[in-house]
Amino acid sequence: MEKTLTKLNELMKQHKTLLLVLPWFLYAFYLIVWAAPQYESQSQLIVKSSDGGSSFDPSSLLMSAGISSGGMGNESQLVEAYIKSADMIKYLDETINLREHYMSDEADFFSGLSSSHKQESFYQFYLDHVEVSVDSASSVISLRTRAFNPEFAQVINQAIVVKAEEFINNINNNLAKSKLTFAKGEHEIVEQKLQQAKTEILGFQSKYNVLDPTAEGAAFQQIAFSLEATLAQKKAELSTISTMMSDAAPEVINIKREIGALQSEINKRKEQISTTDPDSSDTDLSVGELMAQYSNLQVQLQLAIQAFSSSLITLENARVETYQKLQHLVTIETPTLPDDNKYPTVVYNLVLFGVILLLLYGIIRIVLATIREL
Repeated sequence: MEKTLTKLNELMKQHKTLLLVLPWFLYAFYLIVWAAPQYESQSQLIVKSSDGGSSFDPSSLLMSAGISSGGMGNESQLVEAYIKSADMIKYLDETINLREHYMSDEADFFSGLSSSHKQESFYQFYLDHVEVSVDSASSVISLRTRAFNPEFAQVINQAIVVKAEEFINNINNNLAKSKLTFAKGEHEIVEQKLQQAKTEILGFQSKYNVLDPTAEGAAFQQIAFSLEATLAQKKAELSTISTMMSDAAPEVINIKREIGALQSEINKRKEQISTTDPDSSDTDLSVGELMAQYSNLQVQLQLAIQAFSSSLITLENARVETYQKLQHLVTIETPTLPDDNKYPTVVYNLVLFGVILLLLYGIIRIVLATIREL
C-alpha cells in the first residue's frame, strides 16, 4: 500500500505540469473556440396604481381606502413568482418556441438543452437562463433573459413582459370589478326594497281611497272636538232655560233635540275613529286602524330611503376605491438588444478553473501524504 501511494505521489510530481496545464488548456479551448456565445437582454418593471402612486408606496397605500401598507406590497413578488412559474414556460414555448431555440444548433453540446431532456430539466434550464430580482427599496423588478443570439434574447424578454403585464392587470382588475359588482348587486336589492315600499303605500292609498290617514284622522278628531264644544254649549243653554221654562216649552224641546242630535253625531264620529263595523268589508277600516297601518308603511318607507342613501354612498365609495386599486405593470426600461455576448466570461472562468485545479492538486497531495504517514 505504501509503495503504491509513493509511486502515485511521484507520478503526480513528475506530471504536475500535465495535470494542471492540460485540463486548463482544454477548458480554454472550449471557452474560446467551441462555447456558444450567450446574449443577455434586460428590462425593468414596476407595479403602479391608477391614482398615479406606486402600489408599494406606504403613503399611497394609506390614501387608498384606508388600507395599511402591511396589507399589500407583494405584487412585485407575485410578478416574480409568475415569471418563474411553469405557466410562463408553457406560454413562451407555445408562442416563441423557447424549447426549440435552446435545443438549436446555435448552442454547443454543453450549454444547450439535451434532445432527450425531461420537463423538469427544461424548467431548470429556463430558470438558469432567466433572472428576476426585486429591489426591496423601490420595488423595481429587474428582468434578465439569456439566449444564443441577441434578437431572441430580446424576444424572450418582451414576451415575458407582455404576459406578466396581462397577468397582473387581470388579477387586480378582476378583483376590483368583482367588488364593484357586489356593491352594485347590493344597491339593486336596496333599490328594489325602496320601490316595493313605495308601491305598498300607493296600493294602500288606492285600496282605501285615502291620501293621508293621519291627516284625515286629525280632521275627524277636530270635528269631534268641535261637536263636543257645541254640545257643552247647548247643555249650558238647556240648564239656563230650564230654570225659567217648563220641560214642555218649545224652546226646551228644541234644545233637547239639538243635544240629542249632537250626541248621536259625536258617538258616530268616535266609532269611525276607534271601531270597525263587523259587517263591513276589509276596505272599511276605522280611522285608527288606517292610521296604524299607514304609519307602519311610512316607517318601512323611511327605513328603505335611509338604506338606499347609505347604499348609494357605499356604491360611490366602491367606485372610487375600485379605480384607486386598479394596478398596471409599467415598463421602466424596455427590453434591450445586446450588442455583445455576456456569457461565457472567458477570463473569469479560466482564472477560477485554474484556482480550482491548483486546490485539487494540493488537496490530493496532502491526502496522499497523510495516508502514507499513517
